[in-house]
Parts: sequence; structure tokens; C-alpha cells
Amino acid sequence: MTSELAASYQYCSTVAKESGSNFYRSFSLLEPQRRQSMEALYAFARWTDDLSDQPGLPAEKRERLKQWQQELERSCSTPGSFDNTHESSINPQANLLWPALRDTQLRYRIPIAVLRDLAEGVLLDIDAVQIRDRQELEHYCYCVAGTVGIACLHIWEAPVERLHSVAIDCGFAFQITNILRDVLEDARRNRIYLPSTDLIAYQCDTQKWLHEHPDGNWLELIRKYAKEADAAYQRSWEIHAYLPNDAKKMFSLMWQSYHAILEEIQRQPESIWKKRLSVPLWKKAKLFFTHFGPLS
Repeated sequence: MTSELAASYQYCSTVAKESGSNFYRSFSLLEPQRRQSMEALYAFARWTDDLSDQPGLPAEKRERLKQWQQELERSCSTPGSFDNTHESSINPQANLLWPALRDTQLRYRIPIAVLRDLAEGVLLDIDAVQIRDRQELEHYCYCVAGTVGIACLHIWEAPVERLHSVAIDCGFAFQITNILRDVLEDARRNRIYLPSTDLIAYQCDTQKWLHEHPDGNWLELIRKYAKEADAAYQRSWEIHAYLPNDAKKMFSLMWQSYHAILEEIQRQPESIWKKRLSVPLWKKAKLFFTHFGPLS
């Protein structure tokens, strides 16, 4: 490994560690090469997401993300060796990311289209969001979560073709969990991720939803999507059987952690408009102990 590549992987590790994400904690369950590659994938996703959160008008954010997509193409689509002579138009520090991401993409044959679609998902988040229908919701869930699942299958060296649709199911389950958990926070940001067609069908007024006073059969709508997410979780557990041992542990920890959040939502769906539901500390400790063993 060249010094440039080693520095790039170290940078990605730092980005992942500083995020404080539950995903980062699960990376340590992987063998070293896969762990480094997961950190590179995470750093790319983190950078992409952060670009949409930076100050600026929607048009400025879209322009930044288009430039970012161009840098992705330059870094990961060009045949031959990596070109490090081009300075990032977004932030010079971003140059530290690309060697590790390219090495990961080539090593595990991650299609560039998957990374493109991940960036497309962030573009969908820039304006005040209102998902129109089920097809648009599934596309959004694929872009922001399903793409990550597919990339993980490559890094875990699982049979991608067999599990492709199951990984999309898993992404749907994870993202619907996020949507239901964050419904209050999203309303305050003028965003509704459940489809307009469903709000109409369940007699929920959009403006009342955005003002945190949902009407109609909103509770049944939440229960409907919680039930669908749970079914997608059950289908996606199939992935576990096809993974190497280290990846089994990471997948199991993430699957169980997210499913535990959904269980809290199912247990007290009326509370989602009062607070952001989370997994009790005792259950988190149990999951940690089950996957990592006792602390030495």
C-alpha cells in the first residue's frame, strides 16, 4: 500500500470515528481490510450528506452536489491509476477521501452506479420534502439506504446477485424506521417522508402534520408503515446466512439495533409526536455484550 493510500484510509477512519455513529462501532467486528473499506464507504456517505447540510440556498447546495458527483466520476470511473493532481472544487480536504474510495470500489467491484445513486439520494433531500407516492418513497429509500446495503454486500464478499433485492428490502426497513422515528424533527424542518397519497387516504391534513398536530387516522398510518418495515426486516435476515463470520456479526448488530428502534415505535406509536424514540440502555448493553463479549 502506498503512503498516499494509507493516508487516505487513515483519513476515512478518522471521519468515521468522529461521527460517533452506531455504524462505526460495528466496523470493528470486521477483519482489517473490510473494516478499512467500510470506513471509506462511510466517509464518502458522510461527506455527501454533509454537503446538503451546509449553509446556502437550495440552488447552491444542488450545485455543490453536482460538483461532488463530477469528482466521484473523475476519481472512480476513469480507467488506469488514480489521478491526484486535481484539486477538489468542494474542499481540498476531500482529496484525502478519493484514493481509499477508489481502492475499495476496485477491490470489491462496487458498481459506480451504486455510488452515483447514493449521491442522488442526498439531492432529493435538499428542498422542502414531500414524497408524492409509494413509487417515489421506494426510490428515495433505495438511494439513501439500499445503495449502502448493496455496497456492503460487495465489501462483505456476499453473493450480490442473489441478495440484491433483499439488500434493497433491508434498506427500506432501515429507512422507514428512520422516517417513523424522526417524524417530529422532519415536520419541524418542513419535511414529510410518508407519501401524500397515503396522507390523503388516511385523512391527514398536510399543514396540520407540519404544525405537529396530525389529524385523521395518522396513528393507523404509522402502524401500517411499522408493520411493512417489520416484514421487510424479516425478509432481509436472509442476508445473514450468506456472510462470512466477521460480516455476520456486523450485519447482526446493525439489524438488531435498528429493529429494536422499530419495536419501540410499535410499542408506543402515539409517542412519536412527543419525542425521538430510542432503544433503552439495558437493551443496547445487551446487544453490545452479545456481539462484542465482556469488556476486558
